[in-house]
Amino acid sequence: MKYTKEEMDVIADKIVEMLNEKEEMRIGKIAKVLIHSGLVQSSYEADKVLKYRKDLFISPKMGIWRLVESE
Repeated sequence: MKYTKEEMDVIADKIVEMLNEKEEMRIGKIAKVLIHSGLVQSSYEADKVLKYRKDLFISPKMGIWRLVESE
């Protein structure tokens, strides 16, 4: 599914909200929350949004995502 920049920004905002609460999360957990919220349809799409907003999110090799500021 293709997303507009506005839709991707809404999804990124939701991820920021989640990471502000938890500080770090695995992609599977992020995707699960986004899928249940109806924002994405698969973990692949959630991963695309995380990679789209490299200015906000970092991913260490372990697959745990966190906000750039919380390093």
